[in-house]
Amino acid sequence: MLFKKEFDIDKEFFEEDDTKRPKKRKLALKVFVAVLFVTFFILCYSAFTFNFNMRFGNLNFAKPDVTLKEAQNFFFEAVKNYDNGEYDKAIENLNKQLEIVDDPDAYNYLAKIYMEKGNNELAIENYKKAVEFKPDFFEPNFELGKFYFSINDYKTASKYLTTASNSQPDNIEALSLTAETYKQTGRADEAITIFEKILEEEPESAIANAKIGEIYFQRLQYKKAIPYLEDSIQTSFEENVAMELAKCYFELNALDSAKNIAEEILAENKDNKQAQSLKRAAEYKMGLSKNEVKEQAPLQKVQKQEPEPLNSKLVAEYIKEIELSIKTNWTPPVGSNLKKASVKFTVNKDGELVSNVLFSSSGMADFDKSALDAIEMSKPFPPLPDALNRDSLDIVFTFDFNVSEP
Repeated sequence: MLFKKEFDIDKEFFEEDDTKRPKKRKLALKVFVAVLFVTFFILCYSAFTFNFNMRFGNLNFAKPDVTLKEAQNFFFEAVKNYDNGEYDKAIENLNKQLEIVDDPDAYNYLAKIYMEKGNNELAIENYKKAVEFKPDFFEPNFELGKFYFSINDYKTASKYLTTASNSQPDNIEALSLTAETYKQTGRADEAITIFEKILEEEPESAIANAKIGEIYFQRLQYKKAIPYLEDSIQTSFEENVAMELAKCYFELNALDSAKNIAEEILAENKDNKQAQSLKRAAEYKMGLSKNEVKEQAPLQKVQKQEPEPLNSKLVAEYIKEIELSIKTNWTPPVGSNLKKASVKFTVNKDGELVSNVLFSSSGMADFDKSALDAIEMSKPFPPLPDALNRDSLDIVFTFDFNVSEP
């Protein structure tokens, strides 16, 4: 009986009154809902924090009592100010945000504002800070590249533009500028590769065709240059590109083509000195060729006399006579240090300039043009010495800009 009694007591303890079950179910449901709500809140907060960190980069709190939400509000308010042209308010809000968190986008907006206000120094400083916190950020890299390109610092420009073009490989403008900096810094083969990539996307790109043609022209590879230069002027007629094409034909002795293109250039700009010179040179050579045919007798009884050998002393004296005038008229562009180019020009016996073409390139288009312009501005030249006994004289003049560093 003792055992039975204990058993009954235990059974009674574990038995549950049916009236208490609904209350317990309600309590369990409330606890479950509370736990679910807390979990949901934590997940939402974590997601917000993660997205904000991704948006604002590395966090660096200067004031622990200021929240991320306030920093975000400063940024969005600054963007509104910027869009409304309220630059001073935008700068104020961006600086407030940067007191809380280092954000590459904030530095980028500051840089754009300072650039539009004409303060290049502060603009460059903030673009560099943006890149510091986000190295592959396209916009500040691109803007820095464009700035250094504009001041002919091609080496620095290529660093930023390479990063920009790698960040957005389909951006044609970034690719074009990157390739141009490569060309200007002696990396012509890499430049050609990028320009060819542009042509794959835009086969009729006048710029890409012109740049590849220019590189081959500067290398004196005229046959390779011609198809690119022709494609370029068919898309967009540019005088300097057409001039390079005319010179290619002239150097390959395709005189009719050279003359025709020079005439097209003169139809657009009758004052183009290089086109005038090349047309005269082509006509001069064509005239010589016709005269040679006329002078050939049927039985070749009379042979054409070869000109007498040049008197090197007289030639040296003549070149010395015109050298000062050429140098006086030469204005090398910025960034010309250690550049060298040679120009081949022809002077007739009356001192008139017959032709003026690039003989060897410096690799810098502006430098080459300055050399050609110096010859054009120095005409007319003194008549050739009678003792030379020549109707014309070919001269190769080298322009060498070499300034020693202090």
